[in-house]
Amino acid sequence: MDIRTKLVFAYVAVALGCMLALGAATYMEVSTLLRARTLDQLAGLAEAKKDALEIIASGWRERVATLSRQAALLEGLQDRERRVRGAAARLDHALGDAAASSPSLNLLALYDTTGSLVARSAGAPGGDGLAAPTRVSWTEEGVTYRGVDVSAGSEPTIAFSAPLQVEGRPLGTLYVQLRGDALVRLAGTYAGLGETGETMVLAPLDDGRAQVLHPVRFPKEGAGTVVLNRGSVDPVFQALDGVEGAVRDGATDYRGSPVWAVTRYLPDLGWGLVVKVDDREERRPIEDFRGHLTRLGLSLSAFAILLGTLLGLRLAKPIHDLAAVANQIRDGALSARAVVATEDEVGLLARTFNEMADELEHRMTALQEYRKFFDVSLDMLCIAGTDGYFKQTNPSFERILGWTEEELLSRSFLSIVHPDDVEATVREVEKLSQGIPTVSFVNRFQCADGSYKRLVWTSFPEPATGRLYAIAHELKERESL
Repeated sequence: MDIRTKLVFAYVAVALGCMLALGAATYMEVSTLLRARTLDQLAGLAEAKKDALEIIASGWRERVATLSRQAALLEGLQDRERRVRGAAARLDHALGDAAASSPSLNLLALYDTTGSLVARSAGAPGGDGLAAPTRVSWTEEGVTYRGVDVSAGSEPTIAFSAPLQVEGRPLGTLYVQLRGDALVRLAGTYAGLGETGETMVLAPLDDGRAQVLHPVRFPKEGAGTVVLNRGSVDPVFQALDGVEGAVRDGATDYRGSPVWAVTRYLPDLGWGLVVKVDDREERRPIEDFRGHLTRLGLSLSAFAILLGTLLGLRLAKPIHDLAAVANQIRDGALSARAVVATEDEVGLLARTFNEMADELEHRMTALQEYRKFFDVSLDMLCIAGTDGYFKQTNPSFERILGWTEEELLSRSFLSIVHPDDVEATVREVEKLSQGIPTVSFVNRFQCADGSYKRLVWTSFPEPATGRLYAIAHELKERESL
């Protein structure tokens, strides 16, 4: 891969990486803001619903307290206590009048101070006539919540009791069942909750489950009231446990659908309040934003690839041209030179390269001249080492001794020194390794045909490298030093 391709890939990779990082950061920031906005909206709705429900509950208590102060009921109980003739009939009539006075009253019952049932109303018009408890104990704590029931219909029935007394003397207990139509209307209002949002008001059951006190927004076919079992991440039971706050990750509703929810708790009634919305609905704008961001990213990526390609080709051209000149020099065109077109780092590199090319051409010319001198010399020229091996020999070695250069380089030169001259040769090599030149040293070398020839050596050492530069010529039998 050439540098132009690398630069193109580098520019494109950097551009795409930056866009990817920016897109990811933007997506995470927007997702966080959208989630926070949704949870804030749910929290606001939950707080408003809780306030409304507390107002409704306060109205229920006030109504029960008002009924407990009705003179007809109190006089009836006093007449019954004094065993006045007709007291029971007047007491029943007073209960009936009180029950008929308000459509929200479902049942009234009177209990004496021992907790025994004295009288009860026949039920308000349209009432379902739920049975009154067998006993209700007397308490002076004021209006007391006695429970809720949804088994008789779509509207819950909420029960309260209140003490009946005259001038501090207890007469009995008033038991009141009220219709929860206001609660149903409150839970059935879905303003601000989108397509899947819902408000749920819940009460705990004795078996540990939870009862939804009103019709749900998405009832199952044939299902009446909704009773829920405790789950792992369940906003319903967090609300009933008194935990108020946002529940998002892993939370599911009665349908098993993932939801975002906010919980509230009503301690006076022991009820829980959940305002929730489906996870898929709240993620929809996030997913839409991600789609827009992806399309924008693809468009910008195409632009980045085009721009990166153009920049890479333009910026890499001087370096590519320099590489082309280097290839020409490598192929033997020593006179090739780079064009110096700029004054930047690339221009400096081109000038330096040309200077190096000039030096290389000069040295190659000198080397060629040396090589020619080395090859055509009638004397035996060689480079050897203090390790006893030839490193390079000229053709005169083969002409005089008969050995090829490959044969000479493959073994120690001591192996072809005459046995009687080996010791002296070793001593001479030791002197050379100490930096002492050799002048006119004679020994005998074996020829390829087995004969020996006398050679006279002049050698100059280079101790730093262990190299020996030597010249030898054959000493004829009649010649002497």
